[in-house]
Amino acid sequence: DGKMDLTHRSSCLSVARQNGKTTVAQCLILFWLIEMPKIRGQKQTVVSTAHRLDLACLMFDELAPKLEKLGAHIIWSYGRYQATMPDGSRWFVKAPRPSIGHGMSIDLAIADEIFDISEQVLSMGLEPAQRARRSPHMALFSTAGTEASTAFIRYRENGLRLIDEGKPSPFLFMEWSPPPDLDPMSDLAFGWANPSLG
Repeated sequence: DGKMDLTHRSSCLSVARQNGKTTVAQCLILFWLIEMPKIRGQKQTVVSTAHRLDLACLMFDELAPKLEKLGAHIIWSYGRYQATMPDGSRWFVKAPRPSIGHGMSIDLAIADEIFDISEQVLSMGLEPAQRARRSPHMALFSTAGTEASTAFIRYRENGLRLIDEGKPSPFLFMEWSPPPDLDPMSDLAFGWANPSLG
């Protein structure tokens, strides 16, 4: 907005598998570590997680060498992955546990595949750790879940409700899904269900 505060405090992106969610998350992390400290004039703290720690670490494995070339100090100890930028901004990779974020003040929180992350991790671990920060953002990414995906279902239903109401909100929901009247057995359905097929 005009004060350089974020329009949306949180977001949820839901698309099928192999459609670039990880690439979007990587770009967001790089932007937040490299550009956001310049915009805000202070160091930033980024925390990322995924439904499995090993998958959260894969993103770090890919980005850490790029950050190292920019002068970042990298800690490669599994379970303690961390990058510290020259300006003091830091990125932590954490396991999806309810204690995530405790004792921290987080500017950007990223959670991948929230269909399999508990409500406690998001609402009791990450969200409260952002309250003391100016204009933080929590970016949630996921493929479709199951009936047991309570956190994802809650965020998705909230997003759909806000879209139906047409009211501006600090929550941004983005989803790609096929039209509800599409015959799932048609040839077209396979392309609609996964736009990465082209």
